[in-house]
Amino acid sequence: MNTPSRCRPTALSTWTRPATTRSVRPARLAGGANLICFTTGRGSAYGCAPSPSLKLSTNSALWRKQEDDMDINCGEIIDGSSTVAEMGQRIFELVLATASGEPSKSEKHGYGQNEFVPWQVGAVM
Repeated sequence: MNTPSRCRPTALSTWTRPATTRSVRPARLAGGANLICFTTGRGSAYGCAPSPSLKLSTNSALWRKQEDDMDINCGEIIDGSSTVAEMGQRIFELVLATASGEPSKSEKHGYGQNEFVPWQVGAVM
């Protein structure tokens, strides 16, 4: 789906566009998203209080530095300790658990209360 687009309420919808964290995620929420999964290789601490945000670390070095804030270490695939299929299953199970009420790490820390700014004035970097 293009951002912003309205979700169909009875279907699983995915957005697969690269985007800056703070400028596009509010549009996705406005379009009907109720859970966000995103990959980060630099350690974005985005929490997005209106909906749970699952942060997927793309590398183990980031995971070791920010394990308290990242939800899954996808770097295990590169490290050889997990397969793509195994990681996919872990992500799927975490999405189900989070959608069923298990708090994400951002929610546990209370992150995201000041990050939901749908129309930020000025340059977004």
